[in-house]
Amino acid sequence: MVVVGAGTGLYTALRAREEGLSVIVLEKGAKPGGSTLYSSSVVWAPANKLMEQNGDKDSKADALAYLAAGSGETYLPDHAEAFVDNVNIALDNVTRLAGVEWVYWAPGIDYRSDLPGGRTIGRSLCPKVEKDQAIAGVLGGALVSSAEKAGVEIMAKTPATQLVTRVSDDGSTEVLGVVAKDGKSEMKIRAKRAVVMSSGGFDWNESMMKTYLRVPALYSWGTPDGTGDGQRMAMKAGCDLSFMNEAWLSPGYKVEYEEARAMGVSKLSTAIRDDCKRGVIYVNKHGKRFTNECSNYDSVGRSFCALENGVEPRGWQNLPAFAIADQAAVDTYGLNGGKPGQPGAAFKQYGSIEELAQTCGIDAAGLAEELARYNDHARNGSDPDFGRGQDYYGQHYVGGDSNYEGAARTLAPLETGPFWAAEVVPVVLGTMGGMKIAANARVLDTDGNEVKRLFAHGNCAGVGCGGAFYAGGGGTLGPSLAFGEIAAAQLSSLEAWS
Repeated sequence: MVVVGAGTGLYTALRAREEGLSVIVLEKGAKPGGSTLYSSSVVWAPANKLMEQNGDKDSKADALAYLAAGSGETYLPDHAEAFVDNVNIALDNVTRLAGVEWVYWAPGIDYRSDLPGGRTIGRSLCPKVEKDQAIAGVLGGALVSSAEKAGVEIMAKTPATQLVTRVSDDGSTEVLGVVAKDGKSEMKIRAKRAVVMSSGGFDWNESMMKTYLRVPALYSWGTPDGTGDGQRMAMKAGCDLSFMNEAWLSPGYKVEYEEARAMGVSKLSTAIRDDCKRGVIYVNKHGKRFTNECSNYDSVGRSFCALENGVEPRGWQNLPAFAIADQAAVDTYGLNGGKPGQPGAAFKQYGSIEELAQTCGIDAAGLAEELARYNDHARNGSDPDFGRGQDYYGQHYVGGDSNYEGAARTLAPLETGPFWAAEVVPVVLGTMGGMKIAANARVLDTDGNEVKRLFAHGNCAGVGCGGAFYAGGGGTLGPSLAFGEIAAAQLSSLEAWS
């Protein structure tokens, strides 16, 4: 078999080797691991055995109710059930095959724990590590080393460019292998059992981002190799697509993502730990808040996506947008990766709110009115407009100020000048759209028929957790591993083509 993409695709490769199959993994980048090497290594896995052992009750029914509530009209019940049924099998296999032990991820509150079936602890798991050892990249590194030891042939700097197909007697499409490039040379690789696509998103393909995404995001957290190669290969082969308009989002400081884009490097947002800080709010060009700044980063990111619906010209209602902080917040937290008293370069100082508004192009009267309203409520620990600090997530999120209790962990008025502002933008963690798959991870064509010998999982597969929903920490790795397991479980039963 051939796997395209050496991120979580290496899990599928490991399982295929366990079944006795020979495996080639094609990796576009200079080293295997893909975006999994840069990820937190956290996996969202409802109803896992650690929850049962710790007495933190969970059930498949509650997990599905939560996914349905969070996914809304995008909910795919069969896919959601397949995910829940297989994610913990995959975690056990990662332990057995790659030596990764799992523990609770301490900040692991479901991102919408207020929804039916939500949980405040236990569904987000991370690798067990030594004290002070970072968990980022642990899963990716373990998959790489274990795959190499198991005899998986990993070909780095070898991007796949085309699926090789034929039409069967019954009119269906069958995949025979792939075309790949090794430097300037082109090669054809036969896949006698199957091809598994795990090639990632298209968040570094500016043209695809503009064509497919209905969100105003131009920048990405992800690996620069995510240019939609798998999606384009699938389209050429007649495969259907799903959720191409969807992405996982976050806020980010515009200046740091412009620098990252120019350098062609992956960049983790520092804004996701700043927006919940006391004395920090987001406002749009009208001077109005537009989000619960202490919600999860995907929800905050989606808040940028409203269109103007009034006298303004067509455009995005909440862009440009700015993070505004008072001196008390800067003195306490630093912000933008800076030290207390000295924020990072994204923030600029202004002597007054009026000067800030004028320089940033914000409606001054609107901002003054909004600040007065926000401050009055913040002093009383309330936010009737967006519910900041009113829910469990806002009152317990690790990014809040643990020196305070309840809503005060995130709510404080902006009163102490001078004032600071940084332009913020929506940033893509990863695009969600890709090959449309059935709940058995098999890719479908545009007539709804299975494309023989072609499987897909991860950010190239257009699934999420069974809908367009970021369920919690590890909400991308969990489904990718689960559908990798679903694919792997079928591979040994396929007869080699002739």
